[in-house]
Amino acid sequence: MTKKEIAPNDQPFGMSLNKKLKRGPISETFTDLIDVMDIAVWELDMQYRVVACNQKAKKIYGETAIGNYCYKVAAKRDAVCDQCPAEKIYIGHQSGRSQHKRTDISGNTIYIDHIATPIIDSQGTLSGVLVLIIDITKQKLMENEIIQHRDKLEEIIQERTGKLKESRKHYRKLYARSKREEELYRSLLESSADAIVIYDMDGSALFVNSSFTQTFGWQFKELKGARIPFVPESEKEITLHTIQQVIHSGKQIRRFNTRRLTKDGRILDVEISASRYNDHKGKPAGMLVVLRDNTHAKALEIQLRQSQKMEAIGTLAGGVAHDFNNILMGIQGRASLLMSELDPGSNHLEHLAGIEAYVKSATDLTRQLLGFARGGKYQVQAANLNQIIETSARMFGRTRKEIRIHMDFEPELWNVEIDKQQIEQVLLNLYVNSWQAMPGGGDFYLRTKNIEIQEDCMNNFRVNPGRYVKVELADTGVGMDPGILQKVFDPFFTTKERGRGTGLGLASAYGIVKNHNGLITVHSEKGKGATFNIYLPATTDKIAPDTHRTTRTLTGEETVLILDDEQMVLDVAKPMLEKLGYKVYVAASGEQAISIYQRHRKDIHLVILDMIMPGMTGGQVYDRLRQINPKIKALLSSGYSINGQATEILSRGCNGFLQKPFGIGELSRKVRSTLDE
Repeated sequence: MTKKEIAPNDQPFGMSLNKKLKRGPISETFTDLIDVMDIAVWELDMQYRVVACNQKAKKIYGETAIGNYCYKVAAKRDAVCDQCPAEKIYIGHQSGRSQHKRTDISGNTIYIDHIATPIIDSQGTLSGVLVLIIDITKQKLMENEIIQHRDKLEEIIQERTGKLKESRKHYRKLYARSKREEELYRSLLESSADAIVIYDMDGSALFVNSSFTQTFGWQFKELKGARIPFVPESEKEITLHTIQQVIHSGKQIRRFNTRRLTKDGRILDVEISASRYNDHKGKPAGMLVVLRDNTHAKALEIQLRQSQKMEAIGTLAGGVAHDFNNILMGIQGRASLLMSELDPGSNHLEHLAGIEAYVKSATDLTRQLLGFARGGKYQVQAANLNQIIETSARMFGRTRKEIRIHMDFEPELWNVEIDKQQIEQVLLNLYVNSWQAMPGGGDFYLRTKNIEIQEDCMNNFRVNPGRYVKVELADTGVGMDPGILQKVFDPFFTTKERGRGTGLGLASAYGIVKNHNGLITVHSEKGKGATFNIYLPATTDKIAPDTHRTTRTLTGEETVLILDDEQMVLDVAKPMLEKLGYKVYVAASGEQAISIYQRHRKDIHLVILDMIMPGMTGGQVYDRLRQINPKIKALLSSGYSINGQATEILSRGCNGFLQKPFGIGELSRKVRSTLDE
């Protein structure tokens, strides 16, 4: 939509970011983090309307911002602003940024730094823009005031110096006034929240303010008349070039991003603005430099990019796993049918069993992909991690005699609500990772602990406050350097030689823990081993007792309607059901399934629905069928996991979930148990 095509705002709409309604890809954790940082946030739709905002944004632009066009609220305009960062996103840029002068709800003049980033929905389509609205009024006013006072001081000094030749008395008055102006100038510099340094032409420090000492550690008495030793080797060449540019041309630089060392050896990401100042004769006398510590903001920016990257990869992984599971369904189904028709002594049974084993291996791979994908949980129930960790560690230890395993468990560990099989997969992946890091053997430490994360610790933990169970897994292996550490959870990243790893182990561990509303972190140094920490939310639910389930193939005589848009699934599911004794109707679309059910409603005892289909989804079909028959029995089938859409459909009354790929035995038991309910 062009600027001229933007429709007027007739009916405001929208919601607060803090209300728990469907809002697209903005996570609760990120929203809470932005609120804590005191940064305003707008979420815009494709027509530049504000569909959501946080409390800080409401304080700047008022409660009526929701539902209005951003340019009407912020700039009192009837069209999109020049240099609009959101417009850059809509025309194809990866991001947008601009600064504007605005008037807030109280009528005050403010300066705003806008940072826009795209919002991508689950289909990979641009659905809006997230705009960070950073109030830089104080910095702007302070910068302008520093420049104004400096220029004013120079004018006064030059004027009074000329008059000094005419009168000693006038000189004394001029000197007294210049001292007062100097104190004002110094007071202004000291009041700055940013670090400020004044250099002479040799690069020696003539002045540093208190903010410089707080940020970098050095006091002025340590630096007076000397060069500040805080330029890293990697930054020296570009720093020298920038200084020469400022000194020789008089050109100001603003918001130059670089890095600087602190007195205690830490490296900070800083943003530098610098300008040359002249003496009373107009000759260059030195340089004034303002340094802003952007280390924390840089870390948040990296976290945001990493989160967006992992979200996109997770969506891709889920789609790949779904399609692959449909293919495996065809292979598994045909193998099951052949095995059921062959005599027990047939030579072909061994080959078919091999096919089923390969299908199981491929299913395990898609399970890892679904574990990494958002919402990829299967069967969730309360469990005790001490039991799970001890059992899995002892089994692993029996095959790895060179590893000494040490366990230190919290005696009264809180229960957690987990998919037991997936958490066992996470543990096994971490066991294998540590074992491979200790090729000559070593020590492996497992610890559990109950902890409570307070609200003031949310920035450090990046999870909601509350009760958590912490699992620590530490080894004495080779460790990792910072470059590897930064990529350790990336899918398909591996340091192993070709053929020895898929690079999915730690990535799926990351996805599984995240899908359990938990957090996994890693700390490691080269030659000093690695420590992984897992935080999972505690639950007050009790552990349910194990129930024995039959593994026999069960038959029946009822009628089943099966709906799936994949012909390969219908080609194997129909004969499997018929082999079990059922009469079967098949439908390749939602509309066809509804039509068949309307004609044969009295005969059909069970409907098996595919969840993801073009046109009408499985959930929509289920709702239509329930209108026809409120007592309908239905099974939901999908190559995705039980979480997300499947959980929503099950909560509306659907009787059960059948994970693809499934064999004839699993199909028989699921169908029979649903019909017998």
